[in-house]
Amino acid sequence: FLERAPRTFMLRLLIATLLVGLASGSSCVDTCSTPSLCDPITKPLAAKETLVFTTLSSADWKSYDWTKITTLAIFVSGGDDAAVAEVTCLAHAFGVRVVKGEQFPMDDIYDNDAMKAFIDSKVDEAKRLGLDGLNFDNEGLTGTADILAQRIHEVKVAFEAEFEAPQISFDLSIFPKNGQGDGYDFTRMNDDLDFQLPMAYDMCWGAKVATANSPINSNVVGLQQYVDLGVPASNVVLGLPWYGWAYKCTGDSAANSTEPCTVQDYVTDWYGEVAFQWGLDTITAAWNDNGQPPITLDESTQTKFFTYIDSSTSSPMQCWFDDHETLSKKYQIAEEYRGIALWTSDMVRIGGSNYDDMWDALPVRN
Repeated sequence: FLERAPRTFMLRLLIATLLVGLASGSSCVDTCSTPSLCDPITKPLAAKETLVFTTLSSADWKSYDWTKITTLAIFVSGGDDAAVAEVTCLAHAFGVRVVKGEQFPMDDIYDNDAMKAFIDSKVDEAKRLGLDGLNFDNEGLTGTADILAQRIHEVKVAFEAEFEAPQISFDLSIFPKNGQGDGYDFTRMNDDLDFQLPMAYDMCWGAKVATANSPINSNVVGLQQYVDLGVPASNVVLGLPWYGWAYKCTGDSAANSTEPCTVQDYVTDWYGEVAFQWGLDTITAAWNDNGQPPITLDESTQTKFFTYIDSSTSSPMQCWFDDHETLSKKYQIAEEYRGIALWTSDMVRIGGSNYDDMWDALPVRN
């Protein structure tokens, strides 16, 4: 590999060559100086996947190590077409597919005319922006298994009519059994999805004792449930977090504790009152700003944590997080499946202390 500094210089040179005035239009060909890079990728889908989620909250994508990525999944609100087209131009230069995060409009899911219009609009958008497909994220559905499978089939048929090798995927619960899957027919969906993406994070939701975001043992159980339901391992991509959780602990939780703390009671909402999603860079900053307290590895979940006193509230806080060391072990179990996805690259910023380690820990794909 090139050393990072020369590689960054070469990336900037390539970007300057490929991209023309961003404000000049909202289609790929308006943005990219090499129009052929606006064509969807036609090579076969990757046998081993590393899908990187981004919200384009920064311009760090210009310095990504594209050898580590097979698919970039962009989750942005409307009106960001020019930015999406700009990213697509560069990603295609490295042979990386770009898909856009999407949701089915569930209020119209039974309306054939509305759904045809929705699907047609997504095909048109993909052609205009140079996209390679869609990544759906409709969570917590109930009673929709049949109609959802039908609509996924219609999406796949529509994209295959216009694209040589489109990619359609769906983000799902890590546990398809246990009552979290009654809105989805995983076997039927498998007929039309290129892969299903169980999201192995936020498994701590509502915890009364601080715990892991993505326990490795739970990941193994969830992946096996997909196989048990008839989804081939080769069609399962494991979603993993580049963020962790910070908990407000009860007053009797000692600072610098090496034991999981008891989470404070809340008035209205657990999330936002006593538990918070923090990107890895934010957690690292809290560790540095509070005297670098001892970090404990929870062996059973392969998750790290530390405790400190919040100077603004005098309340004990405990942060649980994954880093390049714990994630490397979780990446390994996913190699028995289709691969990995990470939410999100924006949470580890270029120039920060985590950037090199987190990207270096990813397997080489291209």
